[in-house]
Amino acid sequence: MKAGVWIHGDSLSPTDPALFVFDRAFLQAVPVSFPRLAFMYQGVRDVAAARAVDLVVGDTPGELAAFARRHGLQELHVTRNFTPNWEQTLDAFSALCPEVAVLVYEPELLTRYPGRVRRFFGFWKKVEREVLLGNALFGERPGPVRRPGERFR
Repeated sequence: MKAGVWIHGDSLSPTDPALFVFDRAFLQAVPVSFPRLAFMYQGVRDVAAARAVDLVVGDTPGELAAFARRHGLQELHVTRNFTPNWEQTLDAFSALCPEVAVLVYEPELLTRYPGRVRRFFGFWKKVEREVLLGNALFGERPGPVRRPGERFR
C-alpha cells in the first residue's frame, strides 16, 4: 500500500513521502509570528535532511491532492491538528481524492501540564526534566482514529 504523510506545524514524521504546505490563505487570515514560521521551516528542513519532503506554498487541499496523485498514494497519514480549518481541509482533500484513505493520529503526549502556556521558556523550565527523562507518557503511539469512509469529527 502506497502511503504519504501530510506534515504540518504539529506533525513532523520521518517516514514515507511527505508534503508540507505553507497555506497562503491561512497565513493571511491567522496571525502567525515570524519566529513560529521560522520554527516550522527549520523543523521541515530537519526532516528533509533525512528524506525527501515536498515544500510548497499554496492551497492545502489542492496541494495535498496533487501530491497524492503525483505519488500514487492510497493512504494519507496525518496527526490531528487543532487549527480552526483543519477538518475542513481534510474534508476538501477527501472530496478531491475520495480514493485516498485518510488516517488521523492523535498527537503524542509528552507531558501533562495543567497550566496555561504563555511563554515557551517558562513552560519548558517546568517540564524539561520530565520530558527529557521520559515517563509513562512515552509509549506506543495509538493507531489511527479514522478509517476510510468515516467522518473526521
